[in-house]
Amino acid sequence: MEDVNPIARHHWYSVFSKNYKTNVIDNSIRRAFDEPLGDEDDYKDPKLPPYSAPPIIRTFSLSGFFRLYDLPLRRAAPLLFHRLRTKEWNINEEKYNNQLDSPLTPVSGLGFSGSLFFFTKDGHFIVKSVGRRFEYTFLYTQCIEAYGNYILENPQSLLCRMTDVLFCFDRHLGGVLGLSPSHYVVMQNLLQGMDVERGWRKWDLKPQKFFEPTRDLVPDKIKTEQAKSGLADAMDDDRIILTAEQKDDFQTLLERDTEFLQKVETIDYSLLLGIYPIEGNSKPPQPENWITGVTSADGKHVYRACIVDFLWNVNQLQAKITKAAGKLLPEQTVTTQPGRYRREFLAMMDEYIVVPGESTPILGKPSASGSNSGP
Repeated sequence: MEDVNPIARHHWYSVFSKNYKTNVIDNSIRRAFDEPLGDEDDYKDPKLPPYSAPPIIRTFSLSGFFRLYDLPLRRAAPLLFHRLRTKEWNINEEKYNNQLDSPLTPVSGLGFSGSLFFFTKDGHFIVKSVGRRFEYTFLYTQCIEAYGNYILENPQSLLCRMTDVLFCFDRHLGGVLGLSPSHYVVMQNLLQGMDVERGWRKWDLKPQKFFEPTRDLVPDKIKTEQAKSGLADAMDDDRIILTAEQKDDFQTLLERDTEFLQKVETIDYSLLLGIYPIEGNSKPPQPENWITGVTSADGKHVYRACIVDFLWNVNQLQAKITKAAGKLLPEQTVTTQPGRYRREFLAMMDEYIVVPGESTPILGKPSASGSNSGP
């Protein structure tokens, strides 16, 4: 690591400083990448399996309990994610490690979830905290292995590319007080290089008539500001303009990925979509794909897309709370049916896609009846 641990030079009152908190968490995240991965024979501890998620075993020590932000984070399923990075996504391992060895940049305004977000030095990767119990429980008990196996079979998947998962199961004061998360996901940044001044726009698309508390219970003023920042969850007059072949390929990927999400019983996922004009920006690399960029049928824009926020498993407590809360809003449908949510999601995407020369759907919000960013 390039810099000195901020704990070594702090005063007692530093713990009340936001900068101190950010610096210590940054240091903890990057320290997890200091130890070489090694090979399978190096993993003797059953609590640290190389190709599967670690078992959720809470530990306690008096010396470690009083930690606020400085956590001994470890990498979950390290060799599985190494294989995904190097074999399936062709991510240069040396460059990847260099990015996570340099100080991270904290960012805000990426959603309503309350997560912490950090960019790596060149913006190619995002580190997102996973603070909600129902999400990280699903992540370790079901998602990591299922996700890894699925990507190995479907490397062109639109599911956001999780490149690492960091965890700490030690009980600590910062966790008890809700001051510091114990779990993080590292993801490839779909919108790397985004520049609003050069015409970039983004959406976080999901069916609009589903009840989801972190969206529907947020004051309208805040939602308006969020929409202005580019995180609107519905397109208005804009459409995704594709050739017939591009549409078929895109819908095939969407159908396959959402079928997987239905099998693992997740809901409330969305499509993160970025659009930028070709004029004044670089063309996407060849061959084109939805992660690095697909040129629109009219040759004027480039699209990037991936599926995010797929950690809402219907068997976890939060989904049950959502179902109960939804009864207060009878005009909305509750997001506790993975199959129905999938159908509404696919119907929404079909209405957003336009093929020149074919009949054009009526502009406006999709008539989907069914409803955060990162996995």
